[in-house]
Amino acid sequence: VDAVAKNRSTSPYGTIVAFSESPLDENLLVVGTDDGLIQLSMDGGNSWQKIDNIPGVPDRTYVNAVFCSKHDENVIYAAFNHHKYGDFKPYIFKSKDKGMSWQKISNNLPERGSVYSIEEDHIDPNLIFCGTEFGVFFSSNGGSRWKQIKSGVPTIAVRDVAIQARESDLVLGTFGRGFYVLDNYSSLRGLGEGEIAEDSKIYPVRDALMWEQSKPLGLPGKAFLGDGLYTGENLGPVMFMDYYYNEKEESLKDKRRNKDSEDAKEGKSNPYPSYEALLHESREMSPQLVFTIKDKAGNVVRKINKKPGKGIQRLTWDLRFAPKDPIDLNKSSFYNPFAGRTEGTLVEPGQYTIEMSRTHNGETTPLAGPVAFNVKALNNTVLPADNRTDKVAFQREVAEFSRRVQGTQSLLSEMRDKMRHIKEAIKLVEQPGDELLDEYYSLKMKIDDASRELGGDNIKTRLDIDQPPSPASRLGWINYEQKYSTSTPTGTHRMSLAIAKEEFEPILERIKAMATKEMDALEQKLEDVGAPYTPGRALKMID
Repeated sequence: VDAVAKNRSTSPYGTIVAFSESPLDENLLVVGTDDGLIQLSMDGGNSWQKIDNIPGVPDRTYVNAVFCSKHDENVIYAAFNHHKYGDFKPYIFKSKDKGMSWQKISNNLPERGSVYSIEEDHIDPNLIFCGTEFGVFFSSNGGSRWKQIKSGVPTIAVRDVAIQARESDLVLGTFGRGFYVLDNYSSLRGLGEGEIAEDSKIYPVRDALMWEQSKPLGLPGKAFLGDGLYTGENLGPVMFMDYYYNEKEESLKDKRRNKDSEDAKEGKSNPYPSYEALLHESREMSPQLVFTIKDKAGNVVRKINKKPGKGIQRLTWDLRFAPKDPIDLNKSSFYNPFAGRTEGTLVEPGQYTIEMSRTHNGETTPLAGPVAFNVKALNNTVLPADNRTDKVAFQREVAEFSRRVQGTQSLLSEMRDKMRHIKEAIKLVEQPGDELLDEYYSLKMKIDDASRELGGDNIKTRLDIDQPPSPASRLGWINYEQKYSTSTPTGTHRMSLAIAKEEFEPILERIKAMATKEMDALEQKLEDVGAPYTPGRALKMID
């Protein structure tokens, strides 16, 4: 009666706090209580056998978890927690004879970190997981050696561990930080003592599920709702592949610095590197792992580069072709949901292969693969395309045309930038510049006219004056309506694309002539009169 928080946190002793039913024998039941006892029944609960005084387990240690093996009905796991007595050591034990004897398997787990939960893989009996006060660990050899899974998991108490068997996903329940999911941990199976024979390896890839993601808020992510709205990060339509690489890549500079550090520890001299050594360091290209994805016909669909890292790593592919947008090395410093996403269209469902190679200083070395995998489309669309192959082909045609139009628009932008510099250079010419100004304004008007024909008249748009759709405008609407659609392209889409292509070609030819002949002639005249440098005239100045 006088106990502190008697009905809340104080253990009354004898309370069952852990339970497990054998998946192999429904009559085998195991319970753990808050006073350090394990009770075992082999007849469905009609009679019970008390198990106590397990060597290595302190008296009255809370039984956090008991677990019956999925592979051997004789195997039982138990996790004890003695933190109420100031003891935060991990206590995990394993019995191979239904509790008659026990073996401690916590081994190299951190000395400080109570164990809360245990889970066993449903395929590999030697692969087990445990949740501790400071994270989650796995052992590929039945508990002889443990390794922490850190990537993406905060330092937090993992109170529960579960396995989604169909997808081989590991699910963690934490104390105060929500749930975490490790998708497809199958690469951890069969590691044994942790030594992998191959220098590089691609693990089997599970089927990748493909769909178009919705935007319930109208824009990507949280739109403008900010962090006040919590949203969990879900697995999107991706293929993820685990691979192993056995080399720790070091650049020439890293090797030199490491050697200098070792020499310093041994009291050796540390001479300044030679010119040749520094030159080689400056010219060295960083090594890259290149993953090449091909379709069933052997056509390259996507190439993904990754920085080499030693050990088991993970690669993800968004199931899309590479984007064809102009390369922009400037990245936004803030979140802009209106900026859109730089990505290609979804590939066609079917079989693909992936292979790994290493490239360094222009030399490419094959490493592993190819490994085949399947891309499957979810049947979750209202108006699915009748012919997915034809739909993807149309989207690819639109993407290629978009590449040409965007490239032309970028060329016009570069020409306008040149013209701004040329205008200022003409002002500084030490000769009469009337002829140069005339040619400048003539070319500028042609550039402006071509821009209006390609992208539309901005002044008419501001004044709300009707104008025919320009090629870029037609393309923009087709992209907006079709890029993320799962439906068959409409007749209007196909007709509008054909019109845009027909109108675009003569505009492109005029722009090419302006960029090569007329701009070149104007720049040559600037050079002839000794005008200051303007972008694009470097070769003429050298000549």
